[in-house]
Amino acid sequence: MNWKNFGINLADKITSFVGSWKFIILQSVILIGWMFINLDHMVTFDPYPFILMNLFLSAQAAYATPMILMSSNRQAVKDREQLIADLKVDENTNQLLQEVMILLIKIEEDLALDRQALQDHAKILAELKKIEKKTRKPKDHGHK
Repeated sequence: MNWKNFGINLADKITSFVGSWKFIILQSVILIGWMFINLDHMVTFDPYPFILMNLFLSAQAAYATPMILMSSNRQAVKDREQLIADLKVDENTNQLLQEVMILLIKIEEDLALDRQALQDHAKILAELKKIEKKTRKPKDHGHK
């Protein structure tokens, strides 16, 4: 058994429980019950001002606080690792976007050259049609 992982998992489970509404409600019921029993005077094992209850709450806080801090520190490490991974993805995406932009600029330049070539060819074709009309002889339709 790996005691380090056991301690980490236990601290995470306790932190998860202590930070839940279930715990808040359970603790509230226990504290109200404790006070009710001790104020009822039927059984008084911790009379007002509830010194024993305060001792238990202090002990609970003394143990819960370091566990919460350990869990928080581990979460901060996980968040930092995730942030670094996200940053690498962002950098790779930025690099790819720059490459795509370069390709788009080259395509745009090629299209501009192609448009110019088409315009030049259209002018030449128009000139050839003019020459053809000038040099074309009228057809004889059988009228002699």
